[in-house]
Amino acid sequence: MKNRLFKIIEANNSKNKVIYFMSKSFRINNNYSLYFSYNYARDNNLKLFIYLVEPYEINQRNLDYFYDLTDDLSNRLEDFSEDVKLITRDMELQSILTDVNKVFIDKAYLKFDFEFLLKIKKLAYQYDFSLTEVESNVFVPVRVASDKEEYSARTIRKKITSRLNDYKAEVLNDYKKTKAEKATFERLKDFKNNKLKYYDLHNDPSNNYTSQISPFLKFGFISPVTIYNYLSDVFGDNFDDFIEELVVRRELAYNYVYYNQNYDKFFYMTEDWAYKTMEIHANDKRDYLYTKDDFINFKTHDKYFNAAMKEMVFLGRMHSYMRMYWCKKIIEWTSSYEEAFNLAKTLNNYYFYDGLTPNGYTGIAWCFGKHDRAWFERKIFGKLRYMNSNGLERKFNIDNYVKKMDALN
Repeated sequence: MKNRLFKIIEANNSKNKVIYFMSKSFRINNNYSLYFSYNYARDNNLKLFIYLVEPYEINQRNLDYFYDLTDDLSNRLEDFSEDVKLITRDMELQSILTDVNKVFIDKAYLKFDFEFLLKIKKLAYQYDFSLTEVESNVFVPVRVASDKEEYSARTIRKKITSRLNDYKAEVLNDYKKTKAEKATFERLKDFKNNKLKYYDLHNDPSNNYTSQISPFLKFGFISPVTIYNYLSDVFGDNFDDFIEELVVRRELAYNYVYYNQNYDKFFYMTEDWAYKTMEIHANDKRDYLYTKDDFINFKTHDKYFNAAMKEMVFLGRMHSYMRMYWCKKIIEWTSSYEEAFNLAKTLNNYYFYDGLTPNGYTGIAWCFGKHDRAWFERKIFGKLRYMNSNGLERKFNIDNYVKKMDALN
């Protein structure tokens, strides 16, 4: 479990203040960052300060969602510290870091988290305190799983699954759950009791067999370790398929953004073969061209795409299969691949409660060939995987999905 810690700076001073910046793991149960910072302070007779770092968000709706579920968190953390405060990312940190022995912080993966970490790192050198990152929101720490950017799920799967027993130990799991943890666990309980047995049908948008836990994972209201252990008494293909999504695919996304810090730039986010095929087909004629306003006002010719956009705009989510279809259609209906990438990224990060995550960036990059393979050549897509409405109609009762989304108006 100690491999969850990554020592960035080691200092040696006699100051008595320990800080935990809770920036990604807003919970108590199985919060390894809280566990290590609290034990370090207690074992060394030091005082622990906990700072809740306001999440980086573009959409106020997402922040309101976060604050509604964490309104009791500060009070609950008083079991660990008498000094618990909320801070914003743009706060001047110098005043709280001038007299510190050691800082613990949740692991950074995305750029805005690295920017916050860099501010602390500079002050650590200036004021001579230790700085340690802790990985609380993945099952297997990203550097343990792999030391490079992996090509696909196939290349990382065994590296992760072979280490599950090494990292399934739980901490702080005898504490009463916070409001956010309760809400998350109720959804997990419902998934286990009512949906997991049908998980082989989860790709069907007309059903509701997905877990819908991704927003809770995003804000760190629950650990994947908690989910895995809670479901561990279930056996069979459905359990294995869910763990493939929860652990292997999700942590492939973390691997991607960690080892490719240009994950959000069009010209660096996918594979050479994908760029070559897009270059060949850059001037292919598009039968339809739509703008961002067309998309968010449901004004395309495609009722399935419009339904998916309604789910995004009104509910802040989208069925996982429809997310793939949604992004593929944006590629098909915009004037360039770069424009399509930037538009999909913008919509994803603004509207989805689980936007601004490694999974979100990776899911978009996948639609441009990342972690995928070359397919048969066709117009506009070249060798990128293609999806169309005929496939939805053939595989699913897709009109049921449309009716549900149309009822949101």
